[in-house]
Amino acid sequence: MILATGGNSILYFSLPAFFKACEKYEVEFDEIHCVGFSCIPAYFYLKTNSSNQSYMYLRSIYDETLKNFHFAFGFNFTSIVEQIRTLYKASRTLKGFKSQRALIKYVNRHFEDEKIPKKLKIHAFNLKTFNDEILEHDTLQEAMIKTLSFPLEFEPYNDYVSGSWVYGVPEGDFVLLINKIFNFDLKNAVDFMIYSTYARTFKIMEKRFNDAKHKLRLQTNSSNPFYLSAKLYEISEKYIGGKL
Repeated sequence: MILATGGNSILYFSLPAFFKACEKYEVEFDEIHCVGFSCIPAYFYLKTNSSNQSYMYLRSIYDETLKNFHFAFGFNFTSIVEQIRTLYKASRTLKGFKSQRALIKYVNRHFEDEKIPKKLKIHAFNLKTFNDEILEHDTLQEAMIKTLSFPLEFEPYNDYVSGSWVYGVPEGDFVLLINKIFNFDLKNAVDFMIYSTYARTFKIMEKRFNDAKHKLRLQTNSSNPFYLSAKLYEISEKYIGGKL
């Protein structure tokens, strides 16, 4: 069975709670397909083969991750519009408003220059071919940089950006989504342009979610993934124990 997770938000750092429920019922996945932030907990889980140890890894890098990613909580509509206006005035739309060097430094600090674990399928969006790709031939560091290169925030890395803002989630037999709830207040043409882009991404994500044989979604107002862990474990345990 293939697990696919979204990854537009640091709230996916709560994923060890889902894996803990899987451990309880001895559920294993043949492959874990991830994009964006979800690749971080997925990697640590496969590296340690332990939900508890992966949780500790994530706690140790959480504060630094918050400092390094402006859009850590996903599609913050107001913030995105402000950044687009700033980039437009500076004519730096594709370059991003943050240094790519900071992203590379973050990845190199926390991930080894090694092969990607066999079960981990890291996705990113290729701007040259306009296709979603599984980064099978990259090192772990290269793949992480590509999948964490969020548009607007960072410039594309070797023509790749995170697919989490393009299609939302890879396809899978079991799709897991964790989303922070945002309110949209559309006031002008730029607002509507950005919202239409978000709506297209959401439509793709919803189709993949609905097409999956198994699915879980957690929507929240919380900004702390570790506060979400208890809730995610609760709904995961209930679903896995009842249907898998």
